[in-house]
Amino acid sequence: MTSASIPAPPSPWTTPHPSPPPTYSPQLSFPPPEDLVPTVTRLHAIYSSVDLAHQTTRWNALSSRFKALYDRPMNFVARSPGRVNLIGEHIDYSWFPVLPMATVHDVLVAVSVLPPDDPAADDRIILSNVSSSKYATRVFNTVDFQDPFFEIKTTGSDVDWSAYFLAGLKGALMFSKLCAAESSPLPTMRILVDGEIPTCAGLSASSALVCSSLLAVLAATTTSTIEKSFLVNSSVISERVLGVNSGGMDQAASVFGVRDHALLVDFRPLVSAKPVRVLDTIPPLCFVLANSLIVAANRAETGPDKYNVRVVEAVLAAEILARKYKVGRLEIRDGFGGTLRGFYDRVCDREGWTMGDRESEERAVREVVRRVQETFERDQYSLDEVAQMLGQKTEDMVRKYMTRFPIRAKYLNLRDRSIHVIEESFRVKCFSSLLASSTHHLRTLSASESRPYFDALGALMNASQASCSSLFDCSCPEVDELTQIARRHGAAGSRMTGTGWGGCTVSLVRADKVADVIEGLKKEYYAVRYPGLSASQLEEAVFAIRPGNGTVLAKIEAADL
Repeated sequence: MTSASIPAPPSPWTTPHPSPPPTYSPQLSFPPPEDLVPTVTRLHAIYSSVDLAHQTTRWNALSSRFKALYDRPMNFVARSPGRVNLIGEHIDYSWFPVLPMATVHDVLVAVSVLPPDDPAADDRIILSNVSSSKYATRVFNTVDFQDPFFEIKTTGSDVDWSAYFLAGLKGALMFSKLCAAESSPLPTMRILVDGEIPTCAGLSASSALVCSSLLAVLAATTTSTIEKSFLVNSSVISERVLGVNSGGMDQAASVFGVRDHALLVDFRPLVSAKPVRVLDTIPPLCFVLANSLIVAANRAETGPDKYNVRVVEAVLAAEILARKYKVGRLEIRDGFGGTLRGFYDRVCDREGWTMGDRESEERAVREVVRRVQETFERDQYSLDEVAQMLGQKTEDMVRKYMTRFPIRAKYLNLRDRSIHVIEESFRVKCFSSLLASSTHHLRTLSASESRPYFDALGALMNASQASCSSLFDCSCPEVDELTQIARRHGAAGSRMTGTGWGGCTVSLVRADKVADVIEGLKKEYYAVRYPGLSASQLEEAVFAIRPGNGTVLAKIEAADL
């Protein structure tokens, strides 16, 4: 086996990269995702045999609850899963590719559409939740949504659960208005929501609710087929009305998900997702999810202090770097500002660095990081200092970059955030390349062939966690502890996943080590920090997870559940 070291202090991202076995074929290809959101009539089209029994019980309960609540059957269910990001944290809004996977855990939006001649038609939308004690029923008048650009009202940082449904509703109405799509007026609807994605855990429960709500309203108001890329882009825009400068990874993973595959999600020139099959190895490769039970940053509520600040730091760094190195005006992301990918690509083009192999990519990353370090000699800069580097007045900079999405920050860290983004983008390329190359053997890898892949993938995940913690400052002590415990008990790699500042970790584990890792986490983390958890609560906090299918529109008769 050959290896290559990639020192890049202060982030320990030295990673072995195994040479593929002799059967390796360099011609990489990916099965293209289907273009349209599928309509399914059987549960086995959504879930694997492992999950089918539980999901059948759950969907039957949803159907019965709907009938009891509204005295009518549900017409259809819009279903969107959560996501786990394997690697590539906080780089999607810099337009770099990421590598998430959809989860089996999902949000279901069950709908009954009442025609105008139905005696119960009252021009209202009644929105209920299976967890009614936690999420109160909301009632809306359809007349209030005649203008698709209606305002979603929130109180300070308090975002009601129904706001995410309204964001999806707004996206659907804006689509019909702007695209002149053939659609019917907003009808009377009865809706019941059931979610299995843990909230505030960094698994994108809110994005899944927006996606499924948008799909549900489209299904209720138009007969047009719905493209996956449209649903992703519309969901991103919809969530931004809540003050979240989303990059699009969460929505893409939820919509494009493919069972047993990770997704290489790219955002240039348009959003796209290439399924990359997870390794077939001996022993099998597994992922273990562990919830720190520290509430992750809800981007709609804490964005001004955390998430939105990171977005602005990345944008301002890109603009300053482009100005200093005279690479020309960067392409603007969604009318907001340039991106670090834009700067990276411009530098590579100007220097004539050809990409496509690890050595060239490694050299480019080193050189761009060096430019970052030369430009930003320290980690903290005041707003006045940042504006001076941009060649702008402070008030003009604040107006352009810090008002569209709310920001609360007196100092910005441009150096460390930029280094993380550039280096993390390279780790994504290495990780996806390893997965893609290993699956071209067209057979299960033996134990001796598998080990180098486990080690290399795990090292990339560990380096990502170190960078998220020390450079991007989006981890927390509890998440750091979970990753350390997982590694001690046999995980090849472990890292935070999601927005950060709490939430979940994802660990790469050989199948024969899964029980050891889970037991170690239970004893050394949960028993110490949360000794009062019941057995069922522990099962919900830490478990093995597999890649699941993406968004679907389900029209399933009760007899087919």
